[in-house]
Amino acid sequence: MRKLWAVILLFFCGCAYTQQVQDLSLRLSSVEGQLQAQEKRLSRLEARQRDLNRRLSELEKRLSALEKETGALSQRRADLLAEIQKTQAEIARLNGLLEELSYQQRQDQEAFSEFQGEVLKRLAALEKGKKVSTPPSPSGKASRPGQEELYRQGLAALKQKDYARARKLFRKYLELYPRGKYAPNAYFWIGETYYAQRRYEEAILEYQKVVDHYPKHYKVPAALLKQALSFLHLGDNEAARILFRKIVKEYPRSEQAPVARKYLKRLGR
Repeated sequence: MRKLWAVILLFFCGCAYTQQVQDLSLRLSSVEGQLQAQEKRLSRLEARQRDLNRRLSELEKRLSALEKETGALSQRRADLLAEIQKTQAEIARLNGLLEELSYQQRQDQEAFSEFQGEVLKRLAALEKGKKVSTPPSPSGKASRPGQEELYRQGLAALKQKDYARARKLFRKYLELYPRGKYAPNAYFWIGETYYAQRRYEEAILEYQKVVDHYPKHYKVPAALLKQALSFLHLGDNEAARILFRKIVKEYPRSEQAPVARKYLKRLGR
């Protein structure tokens, strides 16, 4: 009897064990299926990631190429702009030099015309038996030169670019004939001697004497223009601009007005 119960007990135990094994097998199969599904999903994600990485690499290469092209274009544009600005500055400098030389040529022509006029007057006086210079005084002192002769000598020295002698002669003229008919011109030519020597501050002061003492004289626009040009040489563009505007406003029909307008345009008004 005891053996029978043992057999029965073993039978039921075996049945329970078999059921457990089957359950475990089913669960294992399920887990394996889930793992296989996850592996497939993971494989697809890895493939997607590789594709995205490849596309990202291609985009980075394209971006790098575009940056290089953009950088090259920017550099080329900057170089061209710098070249254009350099060319414009050179053109402006040459135009200014041309205008200044043209104006100086007119001034030289004017000085020559004055000199020529004085020579003709002297020749006419000699033909009539007149003396231009004052005869020697009885005391034996040096004769006082006539204002025509003294002024003519100053112009001759200026024409020869002997600026120191020209200044000395014009100052002598102003000392002897402070109200002489050539006094405004003498101040102007003294300013020109300083301007020619690039002594612009002193030139400005001499030109100002023409403006202050002889405001109605025809040399005033020329004096104002040379003052403006002197300020440009000194780097004071604002002072130059003010003088150019004054010329255009107060002397619109003078020969200096077109020159002043050109400089104002260049300076941006």
